[in-house]
Amino acid sequence: MDVYKALEKLAQKYPQKEALIFGERKDTFEELFIKVKRLMGSFKALGMEKGQKIAIYLQNCPEYVYAYLAGLSLGITIVPLDMSLKTEELKNILCHSEAEYLIAKENITLELPNLKKLDINTLISQGEKIDGETIKETDLAIIIYTSGTTGIPKAVPLTYRHLDSPVATLGYFGYDEWLERNICYIPLSHMGGLVYLLMTLGFGSTLVLGKKFIPGVFLKELDKYKITATWLPPSILEMLLMTKEINEVSLKSLKAIVYFGAPSHPKLFMEFEKRFPHIKGVTGWGLTESAAPNVLLPRDMPKEKRYKKGIVGKPAPWVEIKIVDEEGNMLLPGQIGEILLKGWFIMPGYYKAPQLTKEVIKDGWLYTGDLGYLDEEGYLYITGRKKEVIIVGGLNVYASEVEFVISEHPNVKEVAVVGVPDELRGETVKAVIVTNDGTQMSPQEIINFCRKRLPSYKVPRIIEFRNSLPKTPLGKIKKAELK
Repeated sequence: MDVYKALEKLAQKYPQKEALIFGERKDTFEELFIKVKRLMGSFKALGMEKGQKIAIYLQNCPEYVYAYLAGLSLGITIVPLDMSLKTEELKNILCHSEAEYLIAKENITLELPNLKKLDINTLISQGEKIDGETIKETDLAIIIYTSGTTGIPKAVPLTYRHLDSPVATLGYFGYDEWLERNICYIPLSHMGGLVYLLMTLGFGSTLVLGKKFIPGVFLKELDKYKITATWLPPSILEMLLMTKEINEVSLKSLKAIVYFGAPSHPKLFMEFEKRFPHIKGVTGWGLTESAAPNVLLPRDMPKEKRYKKGIVGKPAPWVEIKIVDEEGNMLLPGQIGEILLKGWFIMPGYYKAPQLTKEVIKDGWLYTGDLGYLDEEGYLYITGRKKEVIIVGGLNVYASEVEFVISEHPNVKEVAVVGVPDELRGETVKAVIVTNDGTQMSPQEIINFCRKRLPSYKVPRIIEFRNSLPKTPLGKIKKAELK
């Protein structure tokens, strides 16, 4: 996707149409284009060149969108940063990405002498409007960090060609007819947030950026802004059904909810659709590494099929999928194994991590780490995860990262972290700990220790102390016995 040309076309076609809404702030496509061009001019005046990197460390806001689009229009690689990152995590990622510029909140202090911090508001107001650079499909557009920074960071590089993937998949399945006005609470630093931005560029959709998520407020915003579609993890859906505001809204403009990010909850979907029969619930699946989504449920699929346990949809025609066993043998329909993907939408490999790339991309196939099966009709079902990824309310928590943090406590001898089922969040984090010489510790002590070093959703909610951890003869911890 040529971001500059896409935005220019929208400004010409829909000059007065609302492009971006944030509270009472609004930009039409024409106004958005002008602000982006001014910011591009400021970037150029600072000496920025194609191929350099700008990191963005902001909450969702219009300035985030301006910076994202201006950078991509100039061929500058964007490094979006999760706001929940602690200082050391942030510094590690900035160094790993080799970002030369940082757009961030004013009160952040980082001792990185080669990093230039920018005041985006000044840059927008003072910049001269310029045109975009010539972009190649293979140019690096974005680097998304999908995990913490213990050891080598897990960074997914996406080219401008990859930016076409979400729009192409959504368009193929006809979802663009639902995507007239969308509301986004997902951080723009995540793949899900990027998809919202790409929907605006690809379909001319209006994007409403949410502030702090409050279930009742969110429901009223769906009516206030006449939202036609939104993406939600099941945990949020359950919160919405429990609010008093659910009885105060009509949601008459809302056509569809796409569920993602956690195991499916058919009962929740059916309860919501029973209350609002005009709203269709559908599911999808994909990874950051595959420029998600890659699999979606067809729009006209009957309700009884849409709510089958674990079903996530069919792949787009250009998406190759196969299910394999531990030895890499292809499995038959109905047999559960690891899901592999292949196609132009797959990342070229983890950024600056060739060994990690070799482990997940083999002969062009991406080993997703997710377990599932295909039925006779070609529908994909997700049954679990091969990798030790705990999905808490749609957010990925890597067990090894939490284990690393807890192991730094002076009284901890051994630790193993697992995910256990949670009705509200899909999964929650559990830590099983062996202390040094039987030292007495309280669960709260571990929780407080983690809170200082990890985002809240990664902090274990369940702490268990044991005298020893179950292990194989080779010394590997038997995590299945800890759940």
